[in-house]
Formats: sequence, C-alpha cells, structure tokens
Amino acid sequence: MRPSPLPSALPTAFTVSAALTEGVTLKRLRAKDLDRPFHGTRARVALENTEKLRLLLQALPSHAFVCNTTAALLWGLPLPMKEEADAWARPRIGVARAETRIRRAGVFGHRLETEEDDVLVVDGIRVLAPARLWVDVSRVLSLPHLLALTDAIISRRDPIATLGGLMTAHHRFRGGRGARSRERALELADDRAESPRESMVRLILIEAGLPTPQCNVEIRDGHRFIARVDMLYPESRLIIEYDGDHHRDPDQWSRDQIRRAELEALGYRYVTVTRRDFDDPAALVRRVRRLLAAAA
Repeated sequence: MRPSPLPSALPTAFTVSAALTEGVTLKRLRAKDLDRPFHGTRARVALENTEKLRLLLQALPSHAFVCNTTAALLWGLPLPMKEEADAWARPRIGVARAETRIRRAGVFGHRLETEEDDVLVVDGIRVLAPARLWVDVSRVLSLPHLLALTDAIISRRDPIATLGGLMTAHHRFRGGRGARSRERALELADDRAESPRESMVRLILIEAGLPTPQCNVEIRDGHRFIARVDMLYPESRLIIEYDGDHHRDPDQWSRDQIRRAELEALGYRYVTVTRRDFDDPAALVRRVRRLLAAAA
C-alpha cells in the first residue's frame, strides 16, 4: 500500500515539527519513502551535503551554527580526505560558550568563544567566519594541512580573509591548543600557492632547512609566455612541480612533456613531485638539495 500524499505546503526537506503542524501523522513520518538525514528531519529525496546542513539547522535552536571542519568545507577549503568524509558524516555544530552544547545523534557539538562578527549567514546557513574558523580547525589539523588551508584562505585568486585578519584572530586566542601551528602557518603562508599539495611540498622543503621557493612563477622567453610553474628557485633555475592525478591523462601528459622540453631548453632543471614522495619526504629533500648545490 502506497503511503498517503504529503501536504503540498511541505517542501522537499522538512522538520518533523513542521510536518506535524501540517497535520502529518507520526505513522506517515515513519514510512520508508522518506529519508531521515538527522533526528527530527525528513526528506522526500536524498539530499546533498549542504542541503542536509541547511535542514539540520532548521531542526536546531536558532543560535546554532556550522563550525570546525564542516565549516571549512562550506567555505570550499581543503581538508584531508578522512577529515572531509567525517565532517560531512558528522557535522560540526557550534553554539556560543554560554549556551548548551548540541547533543544529537550524528552531530558533533561544540561550545565556542564567539563575538558578534564570528558567525555569518552564507546561502542561508549560519557558519563560522573564516578567521574564527581558522583558529577552530588549528586545534585538529596537523601543520601541513593547516598551512594548505591557510594558503587557500588568503589565496590571491579568491581570498576569503586576509593575512592580517588571521593574525588578529591568532592574537585573540593566543596560547592553547593549535597556537604553535597557527604561528608557524602565519610565518610560512603564501597567497600565491594554488593547491594543498603545493603548500605541503613547500613546507617539507622549508622545514628541512632549504630556501623558500617562489610560488606559481611565470617563465617567459623574452615576451613569449612559456609556463607558470608551481615553485621556482630562480637563482638556481630549479623548478619544482607537483603532478596530481590529472597529469596521467594522455593529452595532459603530452602537453607536460612539450612544456618541460621548452623549459629545459632555456636552462631550467626539473624536480617532479608526486603523492608517493610524501611517503619518503627525506628522499625528496635530498634530490632538491643536490640540485641546488650543483647550481651554486
């Protein structure tokens, strides 16, 4: 037997309380044709992650907001794969320190020190502002991932906060968990970095005592544009490029080889980095160090 139709006034996703107000019975709300993203919510179809969050907040007190790693994803910031999956699976929901922490199945509740400007409304979702969020995630991310996230926040392509704003937030919450990582991330942040792996490779080199490479530098032959490289030691004419999975595409691989041949013809040398190099960063450092020494 098919379940009875729902009132047309109910949207695709709704709270149980809204459905009861429209006269829907509890028995109907238990029917298998309705998805249950979180306790107290229902949906006629499977929802995308952001739509689930929007629905969840409808079922929570109005002062609740998305925080920590889940907020980072809403802002389009990079996270490690494991943390990204968990942040969607168990949304991080915050309240002000004076409020009662959210306790609900499938939700990770937090109580945070916040000021009026720390919470914004973006696309109808209350979410922690970028600088305050940066402090929040510094307590759970390792330095390499925090640096990647910091670079993304201040990216000259699409910044969502300034380095000065991050510094202000850092001094506001000076000390405690994550403070040392934040301080180091501020020292090393570069708004020219364009991918998390680039940021992490740069950190490996700097932490090993090597000079800081320049990020995303354009190389020209006279007025002719040749390439924009991930990292460059200009005096040594040494290029460091991170090759992600998209470089496996045959057409992309061919373009990479032509580009590399042109750069080598101009006297540049190459270090290609892949994700396997993160298994043995010391070997990567040795390669770069030898090439820098040879150019000295």
